[in-house]
Amino acid sequence: MTGILYGVGVGPGDPKLLTLQAVEVLQRVSVIAVPDTDGEKTAMKIVKDYIKGKEIMYCPMPMSRDLEFVASKHQESCEMLERELIAGKDIAFITLGDPTIYSTYMYIHKMMIEKGYSTKIIPGITSFCAAAAALNTSLCDRGDVLHIIPASYPDAEKQLMLDGSKVLMKSGKKLGEVKETLKRLDLYKNSQMVECCSMENEKIYRNLDQVSDDSSYFSIIIVKDK
Repeated sequence: MTGILYGVGVGPGDPKLLTLQAVEVLQRVSVIAVPDTDGEKTAMKIVKDYIKGKEIMYCPMPMSRDLEFVASKHQESCEMLERELIAGKDIAFITLGDPTIYSTYMYIHKMMIEKGYSTKIIPGITSFCAAAAALNTSLCDRGDVLHIIPASYPDAEKQLMLDGSKVLMKSGKKLGEVKETLKRLDLYKNSQMVECCSMENEKIYRNLDQVSDDSSYFSIIIVKDK
């Protein structure tokens, strides 16, 4: 019998925000798959106390706009996972936040389903929900609409003009441009940001004037209409 591939959301940063279900799966599986982006292994740090003695597999998951190169690395990761699943081992592929929100894991997930393997998603606390909690505010009330916007992508400005609360993710190196867009749309004064939410170096910004344009990749901006 082949093993099961679990996509496990490990939350935004604080190990205490791991769900009980995530901990249960991490402790039960034989192999922990870690996304290898050639950068810091943040997800690995979150779960380290729960995976001692486990077999660790580093899966290449490059952060690149070269889609052909990325696809080849995803295929390589799938082949690594297949070998373990065929051997009957259950695998937990860890990913920050929730697997269904801008997670590169989902590319692997879909490919493995197409190959006929059994997969399950273990949800995690999202960074933007944790950011709202850190700001001591709600994301939406009553009939409010909530928009999740990838801020560094071309249609972001058009999406910012929609009614409702906005969560800006993936600002990356374009944070300065994002701030200027918020000013132009008269949304700047209604915007707050949390950098490295729930991590040891968490920073809360009630005013975006305090935010450096080279802030961490792990930055969430929340824009409220009121």
